[in-house]
Amino acid sequence: MRTYRLIILCFLAACKATTPTSTSVYSEDLSIHRPVMMELESDSIETTQEVITEPYAPLTGHIKAELDSIAKVAYEQNKDGQYVDGFVIQVYSGNSRQDANDARYKMNEYFPELSSKVSYHQPNFRVKAGKFTNRLRAHRVYADVKEEFPRALLIPERFFLRYE
Repeated sequence: MRTYRLIILCFLAACKATTPTSTSVYSEDLSIHRPVMMELESDSIETTQEVITEPYAPLTGHIKAELDSIAKVAYEQNKDGQYVDGFVIQVYSGNSRQDANDARYKMNEYFPELSSKVSYHQPNFRVKAGKFTNRLRAHRVYADVKEEFPRALLIPERFFLRYE
């Protein structure tokens, strides 16, 4: 019992609050780093308004002219067609470029009327064929393609369609 009292007494003595070792207070003058503002006298300020009599002339060599020219080019490219929602047939999707090219050659052999294209979206190669705006027509062609390519998929896609 005495040993417990002795342990508790030692523990309480060890938990004594410490006093700071330094009594100095930290201070530093930072006024040399502050910006100095000059005060103007209120009498020296004159309020005048300038009246512009020249007509407005567009700026030359300015970013606005460059943006306008880019907008004109985009308009010329897009005036003959538009982006439409449609369907394409995905014949292959995988990591092998050789398998993708083989699927494209096979697709061109069996279905030359469908333009097939290999695209790479990291890390997969994809072979897509046909551009259909009508789901019924796309499904008919898809049924024929499915016989040769059992893993083919009919997927919705947005593509550019030119009017002829």
